[in-house]
Amino acid sequence: MFHSPIASPSQPMTRYRSRGDLLDRAGLSRCLPGPELDAVAEMAQQLLGSDISAFSVLDQDWQWLTAKCGIGADKAPREYSFCGRVVDANEPVIIPDTQADPFYRDNPMVTGEPHIGAYCGVPVITRGEDGTDLTVGSLCVIYRQPRLFSDDDIVALQKLANIAAALVGSRLAALELVELATERTDDLHRVARMHRQLHQAERIAGIGSWRFDLVHNTIEWSDQVYAIHDLPLGDTPQIERAMEFYPGRSRAILSDAINLAIEQGRPFDEEIDFVSAFGAAKRVRSMGEVELCDGRPVALIGVFQDVTRRYEMEQALRRSAHTDELTGLTNRAGFNQALSASIAGAHTNGTPLALLMIDLDGFKAVNDRCGHLRGDQVLRTIATALHAPYLADCVTARLGGDEFGVIVRGVDRDAVSALVIRLLADLHHSVDIGDAEQLCVSGTIGVSWLTAGMTERDLLRQADIALYHGKHTKRGTATTYSALIDR
Repeated sequence: MFHSPIASPSQPMTRYRSRGDLLDRAGLSRCLPGPELDAVAEMAQQLLGSDISAFSVLDQDWQWLTAKCGIGADKAPREYSFCGRVVDANEPVIIPDTQADPFYRDNPMVTGEPHIGAYCGVPVITRGEDGTDLTVGSLCVIYRQPRLFSDDDIVALQKLANIAAALVGSRLAALELVELATERTDDLHRVARMHRQLHQAERIAGIGSWRFDLVHNTIEWSDQVYAIHDLPLGDTPQIERAMEFYPGRSRAILSDAINLAIEQGRPFDEEIDFVSAFGAAKRVRSMGEVELCDGRPVALIGVFQDVTRRYEMEQALRRSAHTDELTGLTNRAGFNQALSASIAGAHTNGTPLALLMIDLDGFKAVNDRCGHLRGDQVLRTIATALHAPYLADCVTARLGGDEFGVIVRGVDRDAVSALVIRLLADLHHSVDIGDAEQLCVSGTIGVSWLTAGMTERDLLRQADIALYHGKHTKRGTATTYSALIDR
């Protein structure tokens, strides 16, 4: 069967956006299998006896002759390209006589080099990864004189086009694999860099991450968690042993938090005491939440942070805010806070509470005759007496100048009386001022007891009344408040 000239389209065909359109733009035309495609072009020329044969790819502007025989040019403008019509139509284009074809008879490639008289081109189609056919170019034979084409000619050219498609497809697949491998390598480098950054950030912040697998009852730790535990990397304990790093109350707090997270899905954030494998006492913060799979808890995940330095700084600031700088005793602000809490606790629990107000006798004379430095030394000596072990359960405070206070909690009247007698003796102090002369310093104590309905102000008032009664009657003694004294 011979093919007559086909009619030219009345309107320009819509350009078929193919993989071939992008080959040269992506620089891939130079990567195509050149010698193999040259062999295909030579076979087409020999098999069909053409003057010219070529395998072409096209971009938006040019037809690129990737493989060719009988022609020296490497490219041609796409607007004049015969192969562009093959790619646009995505089907064979057969022109037995270009002079008889109104669409091509004035084409510069017909009127000038290479003086095309007859043309037969078929699309080169590969199969994409998604199963769709992709046109990557065309395979054509060109004659300088008109020629009729048989079905066998078309079949032969199509078979050669299939070979070209296989060569191009395998090369493109290889290039895509290389690209994927490069992307994977880049991804691995990026992940490795992120891991390094994460480990460095964990180390700087003292934070590690953990995961507790509820199904297998196993624990996974990041490097910093091992560092906080003072354990070598990989020495991950079972959950029972891991809980032993938390002493007493801290263990109970964390255990309760974990159970509530598992049973009720509650996230937790606990700051607790911790003892490392080396016996180092630390303060840690443990945060976690449940991991669900199909609505069921399968693990707990969270972070673990060493907050020892921050905790110690906070405690130091808190102590400094409530501590008298000269004596190391509680200051007035701390005393007032402790007194309010002690009164509330005594009212709630029904336990006894006594307040001792102390004023030093003879201290002004030491300041006047020996100076404030010697006076400060006396105050520190008095503070040492108030730090005595028998007062360890009491709150002892310097309220200002030479005034001190003691809160005695949970002790009956007989025991308080014995404590006061011992304290009066400890407050006696002699200061040598030269020439065998001494100044004596002592303390006068006013005692008040908390009764039902009393407020902080009431307790302080009664202790002050008792103190100043003692100051006016006999210094260096203790006086307990009574209604008679008040009147």
